[in-house]
This record gives sequence, structure tokens and C-alpha cells, in this order.
Amino acid sequence: MKIAATIFAIILILGCSTVTAKDSAGLVSGNLTTADAVGAGIGYIGAFVGFGDNAAGIFGSFTYGLAEYTDIRIKLGFADADVENSDPEIFLGADFKYEIMDYYDTLHNNPFDLAAGAFMEYVAYENTPVFQLGGNLIGSIPYRFNSGHKIVPYARLNVRMERISNDLTDNSDTDFQGGFNIGTKFELNQDFHLYGEFQLDGNAGIFLGLDVRMF
Repeated sequence: MKIAATIFAIILILGCSTVTAKDSAGLVSGNLTTADAVGAGIGYIGAFVGFGDNAAGIFGSFTYGLAEYTDIRIKLGFADADVENSDPEIFLGADFKYEIMDYYDTLHNNPFDLAAGAFMEYVAYENTPVFQLGGNLIGSIPYRFNSGHKIVPYARLNVRMERISNDLTDNSDTDFQGGFNIGTKFELNQDFHLYGEFQLDGNAGIFLGLDVRMF
């Protein structure tokens, strides 16, 4: 647990030092997940929207548990840049996470869930496609009500490579950027979850959505 806390502190410093970097396109699909893995062989589909100061997006997702503490997710949708006369463009995202600390692990008495992972996102903006690749840490802690409902506050820090291409000049600009997300998952039951999230990076904004268990 000391190693995990040290890694979290390092990413926090790096993320806070880059989160206000200028000229960042920012992520259009947010985070919208907790540190808790979905479980081996379990699958969810989701529907989400994002409203940022650089772009708005609408997308679907599919999450699958590869193992008890590891899951992967694919995201596909459309993003509309905050540029005059721009049209919505397709984007693709993918991520995976490994749960380092499990809140429900009674043997180690962990104070919260903690996961590490990696992600990518590609947006085919007209003339200026954006590709991003990075790593992140996600922390969350569940609170269960007497009704059986559960609320799970979470936060994510990410550090990423952001490559913005210019098809008109055949040039590209690659920088390291950082971002921070904070949100809440509300579990109505084991099969239906709602999300609300704030994002602070080049595309600062609000993200909302839900996911439903399929199997």
C-alpha cells in the first residue's frame, strides 16, 4: 500500500503541474469509471454525453472484466469542436485498469479502492485530428445506504502524450499534458449505474451518463 501511495503522489505532482497547460485539446470522453473493477466475465454497456469548453461529445461504451481486478473498455462516439462551422466528427477511445487496492479486502483493510491503467483517444477532427495516449490513477470509495443503493465518489489523475496534427500544413505538435477528473457513481442496483463528473484539462467541462450490466 505504501508503494501505491507513493505512485499516487508522484502522478498527483505531475498531473497538477501540467493540468493548466495551454493549447491542449483535452479529452472528449472524460473518465466515467471508478477504481473498482467490474469482475471477471462481467460486461456493461454505457451511454454518455460531455459538455466541454473545447468540444462536446456523445458516445457509447462497452466494458468487460478480463479478471477479478482487471477490466477493459472501448468507447465510440462523436465529438463537435467549439469552432465555427465545425461538424461532429467520429472518435474512438479505449482504456484498461488494474485494481491495486480493494476496499473490500478485509485481509489488508484498505482505506479506498485504487487502480492504475492506461488509455488512448483519437478524434478525427477535420484537418486537425487529435491522438492521445497516457496513463492514470483512479481512487474511489463506496458508501452504501440502508436502502441498498450505493454512492461512489471517485477521482482520476492522468498524464498523457497529446499529438495534434495539421493536415493542411502536414505538420504536427506533440506535448505532454495532464488532467484531473472528479465525479460520483450512483448505483441504483448491481446492474444499473448513473454517473456525474467534472473534468479539468484542455477540455474542461461536465460529463453525464449511465451504464447497464449485460452479462
